[in-house]
Amino acid sequence: MKIKKWVSLLCILAMAFALTACGGKKEDQRASSETTPTPATTGEEEKEPEEKPEEVKVDPYEAFDLGGREIKVGIWWDYFYTSEHTDITDDPGLSNPETAQMKLDNVRRIEEKYNCTIKFVNLGWEGIIESINTSIAAGTPECDIYLTDLQFGVPAAANGLAQDLTKIAHENTDLFADQTIIRPLEGLGGTYFFGEQSLPQSGIYLGYNATMLEELSLEDPRDLYKRGEWTWDKFAEYAAAGTKDNDNDGTIDVYGYGGVFTDFVNGLMMNNGGAMAATDVEGLSSKPVVETLEFIDRIYNQDQSGRPWNWDDWNDNLLAWSDGKVMFWTAQAWLLKQEADAAVAEGAELPFDYHIVPYPIGPSGDGTIVSPVSGNWFILPVGVEEPGKVLQVFEEFLNWHKGDTELRDDPAWFESCFIEDEDVELAFTCGENLKLDIWNSVGFDFGATIWGPIVVDKTSTVAQAVEAAKPVLQDALDAYYKK
Repeated sequence: MKIKKWVSLLCILAMAFALTACGGKKEDQRASSETTPTPATTGEEEKEPEEKPEEVKVDPYEAFDLGGREIKVGIWWDYFYTSEHTDITDDPGLSNPETAQMKLDNVRRIEEKYNCTIKFVNLGWEGIIESINTSIAAGTPECDIYLTDLQFGVPAAANGLAQDLTKIAHENTDLFADQTIIRPLEGLGGTYFFGEQSLPQSGIYLGYNATMLEELSLEDPRDLYKRGEWTWDKFAEYAAAGTKDNDNDGTIDVYGYGGVFTDFVNGLMMNNGGAMAATDVEGLSSKPVVETLEFIDRIYNQDQSGRPWNWDDWNDNLLAWSDGKVMFWTAQAWLLKQEADAAVAEGAELPFDYHIVPYPIGPSGDGTIVSPVSGNWFILPVGVEEPGKVLQVFEEFLNWHKGDTELRDDPAWFESCFIEDEDVELAFTCGENLKLDIWNSVGFDFGATIWGPIVVDKTSTVAQAVEAAKPVLQDALDAYYKK
């Protein structure tokens, strides 16, 4: 009996233990299900995340076969690198092996891509002019592309010897898009010229003696420019304030303005929306140009704040600023550096601070800062076979840097021409918008017909000088465009 009770008790305890163990297992499962979620049952298997396809870069220059054609570029100096070169040491002036190798590699790549060769032909200055005027006119251009100075490039375009690039450029050209490789030059009713893109270092501007302005308690002209208040009237006000007889002997010692008249006329005229010879019709008698001449008359004859012109010594006009004889002057980067370096070479820095500011905006100007165009520009002559393809190949040839313009552009020298970063930025701004006006290259003597009678001799009014000079300019243009 006792044994049966004991056995019954053991059975009861065993069952209780079993139930307790089962309950603990359920709790563990519950806890596990709460901390480690399981996918919901949807009847579908879980899908692996899809991998995004890599972006494929599209070549904007579609390959084509030129059948071994030689693309010839007429130039007046030796150029590196072309299809004739096999090693970077072929260039005797090699200075940067890395970029040299990139240029040479690009030539090889283009040769293979288009089945062509690229040759630069050194025709010399006179030779390239003769080639343009004879071979193109005969309908059989000697070269597929010519590098031109505007002195002979403009007449070529005006006389129908150059292609209008808007009509032949390939669909994806950089010329009318980002312009990181090449840039167009507008004028003459079309786009006939293009150049390799580069830093805008050819602008013109006004330099000013910041020390003199500070002594006169005049606000920095750069701040006036930023606010859109740098106008002809403000410039005239400043120039008048800077004109002084320091020792009271009756002779002016410092003038508010002084510099060369070529840059002064261009700077004022172009930033007033004017041009004397932007087309084959004279613009001397146009409103913006007449306004410019009237303002010059105000500076020199009415306010008498312009330093008298010296016919006998061009440099006396150009360099008066570095001697402290003027407060404002016509400036370019090279001129600032030349005089600053010369002063240091003589044992001391220039004894004043100087900065630059864009030319003031005239009454007919729209606020866009403009500088006269200069430098060398390419043309595609009329008569070239498949000119659009030639332009595409040449554009890709110039893109040896593959859009990394820092490899192409070195601003170190340009930056060294200025005192402050703000001046560098303004100088670049002045060089960004270039305007074609060739009055100084067509044989028109502006000094004798306009500047002398109005500013120096003071024998003519503006109206009289313009009336007498405009047929002279028109005759010069007629002769120039017939060359």
